[in-house]
Amino acid sequence: MRKIVQVLVVVIILSLGLATAFYLVHTKPRLKKRKPVRHVPLVETMAVQPADERVEIEEFGTVQPLRTGKIVPEVSGRIVYLSPNLVAGARFRRGEVLVRLDPVDYETAVALAEGELREAEKALAEIEAAAEAAVEEWYQVLKKKTPPPPLVAKEPQLAAARARVKAARAKWRKAKEDLRRTVIRAPFDGFVVKADVDLGQYVGPTTTLAEVYDASAVEVRVPLESREIRWIKVPGFNAQNGSGAEIFSPLTERPWRGRVVRAAAQADEKTRLIDVFVRVNDPFSRRPPLLPGTFVRVRIKGRLVKGVYVLPRDLLHLQKGRYEVYLVDGEGRLEIRPVEVLLFTKTRAFVRGLYPGARVITSRLPAPVPGMKVRIKES
Repeated sequence: MRKIVQVLVVVIILSLGLATAFYLVHTKPRLKKRKPVRHVPLVETMAVQPADERVEIEEFGTVQPLRTGKIVPEVSGRIVYLSPNLVAGARFRRGEVLVRLDPVDYETAVALAEGELREAEKALAEIEAAAEAAVEEWYQVLKKKTPPPPLVAKEPQLAAARARVKAARAKWRKAKEDLRRTVIRAPFDGFVVKADVDLGQYVGPTTTLAEVYDASAVEVRVPLESREIRWIKVPGFNAQNGSGAEIFSPLTERPWRGRVVRAAAQADEKTRLIDVFVRVNDPFSRRPPLLPGTFVRVRIKGRLVKGVYVLPRDLLHLQKGRYEVYLVDGEGRLEIRPVEVLLFTKTRAFVRGLYPGARVITSRLPAPVPGMKVRIKES
């Protein structure tokens, strides 16, 4: 009886379990079938139109002097005068006396050379008088009709005397020139970079008294790519007159005005860049000045490009060696259009290949597919 009861209990439990499962399966709610919702990305766009735009190239460069030089004496001597402006950082004017050397020896040389010249001129005058008398005697006394021989006319003596006068005069002129060179004057308006000279010092033609540079103008050396140079005017390179430029110095708020004057004779072998020089006149006319050695930003005004589309640079996408722009066509679908890039600046791109009124997508698309549906965000 115990085994029969156990079997009955098991059968009853299994029957209840099966009945419960059958009930749950046949009474569960049925879900309605729905079509999956397709995700249409939301994008922002900008309408573009062709326009005539002037190219502006913006790069960085270093200010350098227009001319540099060294103050070196042409004669030897002891320094008896030093200009107070012959110190590092001081400014001097053209023609200003910077250094005087002791002139005593050179004044003596001038006096001696002048004496020699006078003696040579006197000797020449005597020989000329003797030659004139000899010729007159040849014709008047001796009644000769043929010209007198050179020795009678004292032609060799005259040639030697004239040569001595010429040499004496050259020696006198050189002595005067050496005396003049004891006074060293400034060759231009400029500034002293370095001075290494003291009063009483003995100097010679190999002694550098100071290093200076011209203050009338400075130049900014700007390295550019060849594709950038084609859009600006460079005298002697692709135009007669250079493009205008603005130079922004960290020392001043107002930009300096300059002009492109030339390009380097060759490109840099490592970077393949070509240096363009922008000249600024009167760099010390304002305070603070445009000092050589300053790292500056240069904006060069280039040529006028007609019928070009100007886009933010980040809207162009490089794919397989060509640049593309994402557009929205008239049916609200994505169009990937290749464009021709004329020029890249720091923030903009000058392109061709679009059409008037084209709506360029300005927002980011994670996985763009040509022809995909997009929604335009209303601005």
